[in-house]
Amino acid sequence: MNSHVVIIGAGIGGLALAARLAHDGYRVDVFEKNTFPGGRVAQKKIKGYTIDVGPTFLLMPREFEELFSYCGESFSDAVELERLSPLYRLHYTGMKHLDVHDSLPLMRKSFYEWDAIHAEKNTQGFIDFLSHEQEKYPRIYEKFIAKPARSVASLLFSPDVLELFRLDGFSSMWENISTYFDDDALKLAFSFQSMYIGESPFVAPGTYSMIPFVELTQGVWFPKKGIQHVLLQIEKLAKKKGARIHYGKKINQILIEDGKAIGIELENGEKILFDVVVSNLDLPATYDRLLPKEKKKKYTSERLARMRYGSSAFLLFIGTKKKYAQLEHHNVFFSDDYKKNFDEIFRTRTIPNDPSVYVNVPTKTNPRLAPKGKQLLYVLAPVPYDAQHEGKPVEWSTFKEEYAQTILTLLEKRGLGDLRKNIDLLEIFTPEDWQSLAGMHLGSTFGLSPTFGQSSVFRPKQKSEEAENLYFVGASTHPGSGMPLVLVSARTCQALIREKNK
Repeated sequence: MNSHVVIIGAGIGGLALAARLAHDGYRVDVFEKNTFPGGRVAQKKIKGYTIDVGPTFLLMPREFEELFSYCGESFSDAVELERLSPLYRLHYTGMKHLDVHDSLPLMRKSFYEWDAIHAEKNTQGFIDFLSHEQEKYPRIYEKFIAKPARSVASLLFSPDVLELFRLDGFSSMWENISTYFDDDALKLAFSFQSMYIGESPFVAPGTYSMIPFVELTQGVWFPKKGIQHVLLQIEKLAKKKGARIHYGKKINQILIEDGKAIGIELENGEKILFDVVVSNLDLPATYDRLLPKEKKKKYTSERLARMRYGSSAFLLFIGTKKKYAQLEHHNVFFSDDYKKNFDEIFRTRTIPNDPSVYVNVPTKTNPRLAPKGKQLLYVLAPVPYDAQHEGKPVEWSTFKEEYAQTILTLLEKRGLGDLRKNIDLLEIFTPEDWQSLAGMHLGSTFGLSPTFGQSSVFRPKQKSEEAENLYFVGASTHPGSGMPLVLVSARTCQALIREKNK
C-alpha cells in the first residue's frame, strides 16, 4: 500500500500536491487552520462585491492545464479564462501612460505614442529583449525550474554552472533591461515585475526577466469568476481523486522522532501519525513555529532572522459608485522617484510617503464582481514587512487609516480626482492580516526573497534538511513565488516523494 501523506495547509500548492498524490494512489489528508481553502488565494464577499485578496491575474496557464491533465481532467472545462489586452497600463508622472501589449504591432504603436522620435529604436530594443529571453527561457525552465533542485555541490561541479552567466544570473533585472533601452521609464516598464515576487528590480537577478517575457509571449489571463474560483476547482480535483481535507484544524507541531517526521500534533493536543509530512505553510514559518527548537539544526531561529524576505503589501479594497474609464484592468502608478521608493521598501525599510501603487479593476473584465453600476478597485502599495515610520516600528492597527488616506490622496492627484466622494466600500488589509490569514513569516506577503543566494540550488530545499520524511511545497521553497511556480513546486515535491517511496 502507498504511503499515508499529511499536507499542512490548503493553499494552491498543498491542494495541487494532494490531487497529484491522491491520483497516484497515496492516501492523502490535508489539514487547514482556516475554515476555507486558499492561504493567500483567499476571497471576500462584502456588500455585493467579490474581492480576491491575493493574486489578481494568472500567468503560464499551461501549468494549470498540466495539473488537470495529469489527473485526467480538463482545466479549460473547469475554468473560463480571458486574455487581457492591454496587459496593463503604466501611469507615470505628468499623467503620461504606456499601454503594454502582448502584440508587436500594438506595442510598436505604444512606443510611438510614448516617444515618436525614438519609437523605432525602442521597438528594436523590445524585439532584441524578447529574442534574448526566448533563448534563455527554455534553459531556465528545464534546468532550474521544472526539476527538483540539486545540491550546491552538484551545480558547482557541473557544466550548468556556466549557464548562470549566460542566463543573467549575476546581473540584476534592471541591468539586464538596460541593455535594450536608454529611457529609464521603459527600463522600469520591463523590470518592475520583480515586485510580483517581492523584490526590487535593482536586486532581483536578471534571470527573472523571464517574468515580463512570459507575460509578453504567453499572455496575462483573468479567470472570469475570479482567482479563487481556480483554487476551488483544484480543491474539487483533489477531493475527486480521494484526498480528504480537514478545515478548522490548526497544527501545533510536526512530530519528530529519531530524526524523522512521523506525524502531526493538532492544537487540541491530538497526535496523528503519518508516513510522510508535507508543509504548505510558508517554509520559514514552518521551521519557526512547527519544529521544536531542539530538533532544528540548519534553519535555526537565528538563521531564519538573517535571511532576506520579500516585501509585504498594504491593500485597499475600494467599491466606487463611479466607473473610472482611464483605468484598464491592470494599472501601475509609479512613484515620482521610483528609485527612492525601492530604496525605502528594501534598504531603509521605511513607509514610502510617495509609493508606487498597483490598481486592479476586475470589474473591467467581469462587471458582476460588483453591484450593478459600480466598480471594484483593488489597490496595493508594497511596504516593508518590518516597516518603520518616523523612527518607530509601524503599529498597523493604529497607522492603517492614516496610510489609507495617503494612498487615496495620491490616486486623486494622479487622475482619480473625485475618488473619496464616490467610495461605496473601503476595506483595509495590512501586513498583520497577511500573517493572520496565511501564516506568512513576519508578514512578508511573498515569502523568501528571490535573491541570487536564495534562488535555485541556494533556496531552502523541498526535502527537509532537518528531518527525514518531511517535505515542503509553496513559494518559499523550490522553484519560487507565484501561482504557476507553486504548481511546479507541487510537481517537483511529488517527484521527490515518489522517489523516496520506490
